Amino acid sequence: MAKGTTRQLNFHDFSDPTTGMRVTRLTPPEIISHRNYFYQKCFFNDGSQLMFGSEFDSTMNHWLVDLGTGLARQLTEGSGCNTHGAFLSPDDKHLYYVRNSDQLRRVDLQTLDEEVVYGVPELWKGAGTWVPNTACTKFAAMEIWEADRVTDSTGWERFTKQFYKTPRSRLISIDGTTGKAKTILEQRMYMGHPMYRPFHDETMGFCHEGPHDLVDARMWLIDENGEHLRKVKTHAPGESCMHEFWVPDGSRMIYVSYVKGEQNRFVWAADPVTLKNEMLMPMPPCSHIMSNYDGTLLVGDGAGQLEDVSDQEGHAFEPDPYLHVFDLKRRTTQRICAHNSSWREYKGSHQTSHPHPSFTPDDKRVLFTSDFEGMPAVYLADIPAF
Repeated sequence: MAKGTTRQLNFHDFSDPTTGMRVTRLTPPEIISHRNYFYQKCFFNDGSQLMFGSEFDSTMNHWLVDLGTGLARQLTEGSGCNTHGAFLSPDDKHLYYVRNSDQLRRVDLQTLDEEVVYGVPELWKGAGTWVPNTACTKFAAMEIWEADRVTDSTGWERFTKQFYKTPRSRLISIDGTTGKAKTILEQRMYMGHPMYRPFHDETMGFCHEGPHDLVDARMWLIDENGEHLRKVKTHAPGESCMHEFWVPDGSRMIYVSYVKGEQNRFVWAADPVTLKNEMLMPMPPCSHIMSNYDGTLLVGDGAGQLEDVSDQEGHAFEPDPYLHVFDLKRRTTQRICAHNSSWREYKGSHQTSHPHPSFTPDDKRVLFTSDFEGMPAVYLADIPAF
């Protein structure tokens, strides 16, 4: 289907049988749809519209739905759209996304005119999720030497092979006005999660990617000028860290920590200046967590057996099918609803069925993906009162 095509979505409300909370399915369960990566902007600032990815015509493209009327409009067309890493601009005027791992593109949400902001140089390919600074004038991105890319497998198998390949990777910063990029750091290592610290463009974060139990120090910071490379945390024996993110107000980095052989996981936070790490609270075995704007609330998705570790038997635990909300002031946890996602791979992507929960702009509901009714679909769930 072409850009500008509209489709009426029929939202479906139901009560979660365990918690009684209202859950709304936004997209039809017979078509693959998913939300973007959990720390990327997908709502209009007033919460009225939501950007998501869907295969309404068997090709994954970006859509924008009015949450008041259910009318969705197609924003892109053709193949190659990275709908997981896409994001909306702070002024709600543009969609940014990467196509075919070699172009960062900007779409005007009114006219749907599209332009290339940045083109990846020959012999390189874009990798992972690219993230804007707060003003959306610069973009933290990762590129990988094309000859070092693993292309003979998909999903977690590809992920593991890419780690062992020790690819030539580089962290770059892209100027959104000129389209020029500068290399911040280049390493012979699988790198991912490039991020600007919100409201502090002088600081960038990234991770050493790979099976969590094989990465001895995941999270790193570096100055935008390429100096002062520093490790966020030294892992304890048997400890793995994952899914770090910046609190949107820029105050600290929060991440998930877990220890081989233990059921519980732990919410940790790191001060980006002092690098002091603090354990905030234990939590159920969630995979991804995300905060509201000031980091007073967190939402997490209970997980099943880990596939992004090399020793799966040693990291076995009792699966958790729920979404959980955490109040960091009271150090309390409540179940929101059962997401019941299978976490299965779809068409070569191991991200499509991940819940990836995050808050609506008013902190009253959470957005997530699940395939418990068929294909991956997009849902909103109410948050219980504290």
